[in-house]
Amino acid sequence: MHIPKLTVLVEAGAVRGVEAIPDAEGWAVWVVYASHSDQRREALERQRGGLRVFATLDAVARCLAGAG
Repeated sequence: MHIPKLTVLVEAGAVRGVEAIPDAEGWAVWVVYASHSDQRREALERQRGGLRVFATLDAVARCLAGAG
């Protein structure tokens, strides 16, 4: 999931939760959101693909605050 999609989901009130999970390189962020009839879970991705990993939890918080 890219940041613009996350922003749209936040504005729609569909985000149910966010998890920061330790990764070998830092923190991976997973977003749980409501879909048509169920819930989905997607990781934040880099713009060019691949898992987006943050060095610190502060970086995670800044990114999520920027998304809404």
